[in-house]
Amino acid sequence: MEKIAILTDSASNIKENISEGIFVVPLYVNFENESKRDLLEISPSELFARIDEEKPYTSAPSIEDFREKIKMIWEAGYSKILAIAVSHALSGSYNAMRLALESQDMEYVLIDSLNITMSEGLLVMYAKSLIDKVDDLDQLAKKIGEKIKDTRLIATVSDLKYLIRGGRLSTVEGLIGGTLRINPVLGLDEKGTIKNCKSVMGKKRTLNFIVDETKKALQKAEKYYLAIAYGKDKEDIAGIKEKLSDLIEGANLYLEGPVTAVLGTHSGPSVYAVSFLKIK
Repeated sequence: MEKIAILTDSASNIKENISEGIFVVPLYVNFENESKRDLLEISPSELFARIDEEKPYTSAPSIEDFREKIKMIWEAGYSKILAIAVSHALSGSYNAMRLALESQDMEYVLIDSLNITMSEGLLVMYAKSLIDKVDDLDQLAKKIGEKIKDTRLIATVSDLKYLIRGGRLSTVEGLIGGTLRINPVLGLDEKGTIKNCKSVMGKKRTLNFIVDETKKALQKAEKYYLAIAYGKDKEDIAGIKEKLSDLIEGANLYLEGPVTAVLGTHSGPSVYAVSFLKIK
């Protein structure tokens, strides 16, 4: 049986696991005098310690970065690649991945996840769960593609200035949130761009809205993956974990952790997010 590797980027919030066939190419966090590879050379804590004074920005991996990873995949004994990229609307990573894949001879399928952070990561983990059951690359890609519509990200931040600085939200949207002290509930639209799903007054109401939306979406799900990510402080998700404890316990896969430094550059330290993937 020919081996299928999964190739993704660090915007998925998934760490590389070569023994499990998951290969991750890091994006970059750039400061005035240095660039650091996400997940490998910079932690979220370092990023948040430097973010306000140094105003870092991010960049996608190069085509060569992906080529080097593809070479590693080949040398590890894989003959096919299922590539899952961060939404093309949010990063140049998708295009760099595409060009690298087109320049080599391995059989591959590239999927635009239309997602970011752990919602992209859940698609990666779902693909991993299927590889031993579906050995046809096209069929595997079809199953993953069909699940994009069942994947959702619900996030909030207390300060929109980081999203505005990184160009992920317009200044008009940001000014509305900042002046009224409204907590925006953010998601992704069908094109994979960030949208403001709802503006909620106060952190407690924001938390309850995210909890209610998650429970409503998963109330009839028999199988699902669930993930919760946070920014600077893990305590920021204590309340939502308590309110979602039953769903956490019932999840077929539960992931929890900080956003990566690249993601934190855009979200800022106050972010927390719930992601889920309905399987059945």
